[in-house]
Amino acid sequence: MSTTPPNKTATASLVAALAALDNVKANKVVKANFTAKYVSLDALLDAVKPVLLDHDLALIQTLVSQEGKVGVSTAFLHISGERFDFGTLLMKAEGLTAQQVGGLITYARRMSISTACGISVDLDDNGSEASGFRSAAVTSVAPAFSPTPRSLTK
Repeated sequence: MSTTPPNKTATASLVAALAALDNVKANKVVKANFTAKYVSLDALLDAVKPVLLDHDLALIQTLVSQEGKVGVSTAFLHISGERFDFGTLLMKAEGLTAQQVGGLITYARRMSISTACGISVDLDDNGSEASGFRSAAVTSVAPAFSPTPRSLTK
């Protein structure tokens, strides 16, 4: 059921929806190394779509393929007909198996939704599964620069 008042603009609906969205918890573990976690596409959609609907917005993702790359174009469509495009995310697909391309598309959809919604997943595998990268154990690295607090008065 919509919570958007009749006089509310599409932009106001978008702003309200984005403000209402929360970050999403990772719910899956990368099978290759059991150290990286990510949120599944279905869990991300379950978290995002009801909030968008409450603000009269629908998520639209279109598959895009060009010059050896595949990806998605992401947009929100308001009940008024106004469309908010969030660009196209393309990734190299040459030489990948059908299963790898499917994983790449799913990854692109998740990243594109997260970006369009301005939300974060607590942990992610940075596309290691789609790229075929198998990471060693995750380690913590000390920052190269550690600022020393200084008084602002002399």
